Amino acid sequence: MTDQSVLPAVATAQIAGARDYQEDRLAVHALAADAGKRAGELLLVLADGMGGHAGGEVASRLVVEQFCQDYINGQAGVIEALRSSLNSTNEYLAEAVAETPKLRGMGATLIGCVVRGSDLYWISVGDSPLWLFRDGSLQRLNVDHSMLPLLEAMVSSGEMSNEAAQTDRRRHMLRSAVTGKLMELVDVCAEPRRLQPGDVVMLASDGVETLAEVELIAVLEEQHDQTPQQLADSIMIRIEAAGNSAQDNASVILYRYE
Repeated sequence: MTDQSVLPAVATAQIAGARDYQEDRLAVHALAADAGKRAGELLLVLADGMGGHAGGEVASRLVVEQFCQDYINGQAGVIEALRSSLNSTNEYLAEAVAETPKLRGMGATLIGCVVRGSDLYWISVGDSPLWLFRDGSLQRLNVDHSMLPLLEAMVSSGEMSNEAAQTDRRRHMLRSAVTGKLMELVDVCAEPRRLQPGDVVMLASDGVETLAEVELIAVLEEQHDQTPQQLADSIMIRIEAAGNSAQDNASVILYRYE
């Protein structure tokens, strides 16, 4: 069911950072010609768990596994299948919490991406970024569901100083996540983004944002001399070199469209 010819174009990399556990979860499924409705698609999924050591790990694992299972077995069109898979995954998490009350409060962000031909589709909840690197420019495709955009809007309107926004403890608070409860915010592409040869699609957990955009661009501009795996590893090396004493888990999935 896996198309091995696609896999050299995909890479994953992770570090635990300053933590002694990993709450990020990744999945890559290159679906072969015998995969029914999903034939020929590439499914990329990333979740960043929350809820403490046990809860975060469990939530990200359950979310990724259930989302992939539901999507691969789905019979609807891509966007409809992404929506349906997210909703059923959220319901599944609610059932898991009900069965194991000590996991109450667990949840995860989620990015689900599908590449079908030259078309890129996505759905996301939370603050994990989905980027497109093209012609030396890095563009965020999905919406940030943390408090950061609201704080930035307050700075723009003069309600808050930039200095206050930079130190506000609410910056990384999530306004929406997969928790088994109502998802207040969901970002789903209205239509697919058409990819061009050489484009790099990157799914990341927020731990990668230790690096400034200019630093990520510097790594990705080396893509013509390096494989996707070398690029992914280089990002992790730069994060570790930054020496952030509170470094969060950091994870990436890179896909280069040829």
